[in-house]
Amino acid sequence: MNGSAAPGPLRRALASLPASVPASVPAPRFRPRRRPDRVTGRWALWLLAAAMLIALAGALPSLTVFTLAIGLVLTVAGAAAVVLLAAGRPAIVRTLPVREAREDEPLPLEFRVRMPSWLPIRLEVRTGPHTWVPLDRDGGTVELFVERRGAHVVGPSPMRLGDPLGILRRPVTAGVPEPVLILPEPGTDARIVPPRGARADDLEPDGLRPYVPGSPISRVHWPSLARGGELQERRIAAPPTGLPLVIVDTSGATDPRAVDWVARAAAGCALSLARSGGCEVLLPGAKAPMAVVDGATWRAVHRRLALLEPGRQGGARRPPGGRGSSVVHVPPGLDLGPERPPLPPGVVPMPTGHDLAFVATIGTASREPEPVR
Repeated sequence: MNGSAAPGPLRRALASLPASVPASVPAPRFRPRRRPDRVTGRWALWLLAAAMLIALAGALPSLTVFTLAIGLVLTVAGAAAVVLLAAGRPAIVRTLPVREAREDEPLPLEFRVRMPSWLPIRLEVRTGPHTWVPLDRDGGTVELFVERRGAHVVGPSPMRLGDPLGILRRPVTAGVPEPVLILPEPGTDARIVPPRGARADDLEPDGLRPYVPGSPISRVHWPSLARGGELQERRIAAPPTGLPLVIVDTSGATDPRAVDWVARAAAGCALSLARSGGCEVLLPGAKAPMAVVDGATWRAVHRRLALLEPGRQGGARRPPGGRGSSVVHVPPGLDLGPERPPLPPGVVPMPTGHDLAFVATIGTASREPEPVR
């Protein structure tokens, strides 16, 4: 995966992330800490309006307008007092109940908030560049969309607390870095080989041989007999044996969007074959294919497809005859579509070397055979 450095505190947190992160480790209790960002809100507009009213009250003169200006100043002061008191009061626990999701599925972030009931505070969670989701006083669940395949680290969630009127807002964070895996959505763009076996009328001729008494008359090669030769029959190739093989080829796919297409197409091909009896998947650089015969083996292959990278050597060589296979690769002239969506705030790619260990860790959670879904 892309091992670009993470900014600020998250970089230091990632440096201490172990190579194997258990998926069942609960998120520890975490009190929001102040960030160096400046206080935001509409407090400047409120004070500007108060100053204009004071000037207007002196020009008229008007005690009513002056009283209104003083009220605006006191409102701003009250909002500042509420935010300052709340900065060290609320205790926030963020948990991530799932460790993997598909590209089109959200990751649920669960927040539990404990703060004094008399404190009028508004809490919001940032889920996009300009998207803030409000929380109830007791917390709630926020959906985070990570629409980019691969292993990632969800850092502390950017939050802000403020007064109910939005006059002042103070940035805080809650949570600890937690690893997640975004799986490719199975596609339908790749050609799928037929399942094991084949009907007799689907068998392909494989040259000629002398006629064997008892062979079906449909196999007799009449042109050779018409030319005065001996009676011959068509030799039929043996039907495919064993599980169908899906070969994943990323050679030449230097664009991350092309690798995304290969991962989705291979996932769709393997899932369709797994539902009809099973298959084997040969990943780039792998010495042996991975069997997909039940739910557990399908998820193992699905997770490995989430880690496909550009630049690795593809294994596009077809196996010897007698076995059906499909090679999933980027076709020439493929429209790759728009650029990949950016990662949400606080989410960074998992450093190289940790992704395989993390996938191996979550793969040990369930080893019993399950149906393919």
